[in-house]
Amino acid sequence: MKKRILSFVAITTLAGCQASSTEETSELLIMAAASLSDALEELKESYEEETGVELTINYGASGQLRQQIQQGAPADLFLSASTTDMEQVEEELIESTPLLENQLVLITVPELADEVQGLDQLVAVDYRHLAIGQPETVPAGRYAKQVLENEDLWDEVEERIIYGKDVRQVLTYVETGNADVGLVYATDARNSADQVVEITTAPAGSHDPIIYPLGLLEASEEAEHFYQWLQQEEALTVFEQYGFQRGQ
Repeated sequence: MKKRILSFVAITTLAGCQASSTEETSELLIMAAASLSDALEELKESYEEETGVELTINYGASGQLRQQIQQGAPADLFLSASTTDMEQVEEELIESTPLLENQLVLITVPELADEVQGLDQLVAVDYRHLAIGQPETVPAGRYAKQVLENEDLWDEVEERIIYGKDVRQVLTYVETGNADVGLVYATDARNSADQVVEITTAPAGSHDPIIYPLGLLEASEEAEHFYQWLQQEEALTVFEQYGFQRGQ
């Protein structure tokens, strides 16, 4: 059974006033792709201060979060890194909209940056591991597999692949040297520029479009307000500061 909002606050609170000390604090439960964590944590602070509504955000691989929603886990909104995962919770959705877009990039440890100049080098350069997300549950992993298959590289590199439970774990594998190369979102590479080197962007058409849909799962006043707030200029500007593009 889905969890409902703990309590309602006056409309003036949602317009930007703090809840009074005599009111219960409302709570929203958010399922969000791991790649959104940096931007959402900044937005969480702003929104809680503005409205008095508490945001509890569960980050993870979109496929795993989708499975939790399908199994009845409580959630008011779902921010996925995949339209496929959003479409699979259609029965639970009230509405959804394409919020953001991203790109997939090849990264490497600094020591290999001069040798790995493109995707084709993944079959020419000596390295230990290529890190990608689990294709079955991690959208970034599914996009990565599509790229490697479309570039006729999958059969050549499959034995070297190690899989991450989400895209942030993939990034960590390369940051720590447990993998020498990896395929992650451009936003992740950008936010780790002091530890990894971005080599190239996946060719256009080599994978499905990377679209982050925003889904509304509960028809409460608080959930609907946050759903709309994330689509406004203030929130979109923050997402852009972290390297995301606005959805079309």
